[in-house]
Amino acid sequence: MSFEHQPDQPTSDAAARPADDASAAPAASAAPEPAEGGRRARRRAERPRRRWRKPLLITLSLLLVLLGGAAGCLWYTVKQLDGNIKRVDNALSREGLPIEAGPRPTADPAAGKAMNILLVGSDSRGPATTGSDAGGDIEASRGDRTDTMMLLHIPSDRSAVRAVSLPRDLWVPIPGRGEAKLNAAFSWGGPQLLVATIENLTQVRIDHYVAIDFDGFKNMVDTLGGVEVTLKKATHDPSQNVDFTAGVNKLDGTRALQFVRQRHGLPRGDFDRIVRQQQLLGAIASKVLGDGVLSHPLRTKDLLESLTKSMTADRGFGFTDLMGLANSLKDVKDDDLEFRTIPTSGTGTRERQSVVLLDAARAQVLFAAVRVDGPWPAAPKNETWQP
Repeated sequence: MSFEHQPDQPTSDAAARPADDASAAPAASAAPEPAEGGRRARRRAERPRRRWRKPLLITLSLLLVLLGGAAGCLWYTVKQLDGNIKRVDNALSREGLPIEAGPRPTADPAAGKAMNILLVGSDSRGPATTGSDAGGDIEASRGDRTDTMMLLHIPSDRSAVRAVSLPRDLWVPIPGRGEAKLNAAFSWGGPQLLVATIENLTQVRIDHYVAIDFDGFKNMVDTLGGVEVTLKKATHDPSQNVDFTAGVNKLDGTRALQFVRQRHGLPRGDFDRIVRQQQLLGAIASKVLGDGVLSHPLRTKDLLESLTKSMTADRGFGFTDLMGLANSLKDVKDDDLEFRTIPTSGTGTRERQSVVLLDAARAQVLFAAVRVDGPWPAAPKNETWQP
């Protein structure tokens, strides 16, 4: 709604009379009036100048009411979306963990305002697959499969988003538990033990913990109208009885879940599955960036609803923090997104389990760069993927 003053349209009959216009009444000074009459004349002469104030004040008042209502709606929307996010109180705390956990790594001053976020994709299709005493003190975490674990690094200049995928079968030390598969940390101690395990492994201080249920990815893909992924070879997943063709595949939410869940029928098993997870996240990010969602978040309430309803985060990362981060990344393009997998030396068997083995020397070089927000070392093709 807009209000426009038309200078050639009088606001009243009185305003249209030239006698009321001071510039059109030079004769008034020819015959002096008594003092009182002069004051009245001057008041009458001033009235046309004041007549614009009343409609303007009404207009301003109406605009303030409308803006106040819009602000109220905005406040309600933000509060509603923030309320959708489930919270974890102790994700970034070492309190109550075994003494082997030790203190948290400190942030390197050289990193400036760089941010590190542990992103977990959880699949609640069934019980946890690792750890007979799965659980921990967070009821909401019980039974979830940590199928995706990525350490997101956002440089201090917000010029890119870089992610290091951590295989769930990576053989690592877990505080108080000895060595086990990485996803066992989540099963045994929820987000708190998982964060501590990854911080100890990388010596990178994690600023925030964010988990998204796979159903959230499904809903986001549907809200975006689907996404596209490209495969070099056709694949068949016997466990889900689904096929993906060579070339471009248009995925709706259901197909997107099938795409990232496929484990069988892939040449490198979990490694190819990780690439698929990275590829789907890249496709979602590309669609969001391409559609200008980050520049106009209020026009994408359905997408934000899908995201926040499937999201769990530490207490220090709410909806306003999420949107502030998104706004700071509004200039990031496809070429600024980089995904890679933590350096590994292959697979092996530990305690009758098939596991992924860490290449500790190369991993140390990579995470040293993360800690100081420096350039990342070059990686082999099988450890990096660019959308």
